[in-house]
Amino acid sequence: MKDTHIHTHYSKDASRDATFEAYIQKALELGFTSLTFTDHHDIDPAHPLFKIPIDFDSYIKDFNHVKKTSPIPIYLGVEVGYQRHVIEEIQSFINRYPFEHVILSVHYLEKKDLYTKEFFKGKTKEEAYDIYFKTCLEAIETIDDFTTFGHLDYIPRYAPYDDYDYVIHKEIIDKILNALIKKDKALEINTSGFMTEKRQYPKDEVILRYIELGGKKFTYGSDAHDVKDLGRYFKDIKRDL
Repeated sequence: MKDTHIHTHYSKDASRDATFEAYIQKALELGFTSLTFTDHHDIDPAHPLFKIPIDFDSYIKDFNHVKKTSPIPIYLGVEVGYQRHVIEEIQSFINRYPFEHVILSVHYLEKKDLYTKEFFKGKTKEEAYDIYFKTCLEAIETIDDFTTFGHLDYIPRYAPYDDYDYVIHKEIIDKILNALIKKDKALEINTSGFMTEKRQYPKDEVILRYIELGGKKFTYGSDAHDVKDLGRYFKDIKRDL
């Protein structure tokens, strides 16, 4: 078993005890065969917590030191947040380092943080969700050097509305899935959604549609920000979809 979406203490929103070594020890206890570390890199973030970026030169030195003695394979990854006004900076960052796994995600819309709910003010449920999905499509079509698209349809976690209606947004979601397939990119199944929406990201209908359209590539991630959450809810993933 592999977990390909993990945040260490280098990510400002993760536990200070979430070290490479601690995750590796937990992985051994769980019987995991490998880990991929994917700490945050958001350029021009709206949230003040991320204003000071990770020093990836130091990060990679630390990672490589741990990798030398790790009893299981560990891989160097990153989670990059998309914003249209920093496209060139995103591409330059990804190409600067030897990442083996790049998660492309959308954390900010209209230069506003979803977490603070500022983005949702003055918007209907359908308007907000439509902007989110259109931005996801834009990210996939614009950025080339990524491995998988992270936590598609996680926006209800922060929205002041209930979950989205798949049928209403099916057309734009189809475009997203087809764009991933066309670029030979993976769709992440992110189990952190079980904590709030009681489901994985994306929801079942989206995964089934991805397969129906010809999608074959998946990655599985807990999106852990604490060692105890490594591999969380993996047993709840419907692998027979």
